Amino acid sequence: MPFDLRGSIGELEVAGGAAELAGPLTAKGVATSIGDGVYVEANVRGSVRLTCSRCLSPFQKALDLSCEAKFVEKSDAAPAAEEEEVEVFALHGKLCDLDEMVRHEIVLCLPMKPLCSERCKGLCPVCGKNLNEGDCGCPKPDEPPSAFGRKLQEAVVERSRKDGRT
Repeated sequence: MPFDLRGSIGELEVAGGAAELAGPLTAKGVATSIGDGVYVEANVRGSVRLTCSRCLSPFQKALDLSCEAKFVEKSDAAPAAEEEEVEVFALHGKLCDLDEMVRHEIVLCLPMKPLCSERCKGLCPVCGKNLNEGDCGCPKPDEPPSAFGRKLQEAVVERSRKDGRT
């Protein structure tokens, strides 16, 4: 049975709590009876508001997700090995509540460290100005390399000596 829906799924619960829907979602797909439940395939589109992990500016990310799931009546039986590839959700009476499936897919597609752009310069470590808006004029701290950086430099120098590139 084909479907074409438009609506909201309620709150998104993500680690960091900095994601919310930026309007209604559209879901188009098909629901198929499979004997012990319903198999659903859908394409979900919309957008989500995020906060950049470098500059802390809000931005929107477009969503275009392919979802698939199996909806079954609640049972104590563990799913068979072949069913592990598809998420399984509970039927609510004779209805498939797509909210949980869509919420699950959105959370999985969100980046762990959202960026407003790949070229985001972040915040000045001295004054906190958003460096995407221009240089702040603060002196750049001359930081010595970290312990890892020193070890890496030593390894590169040593390997160059072994390879005769000194």
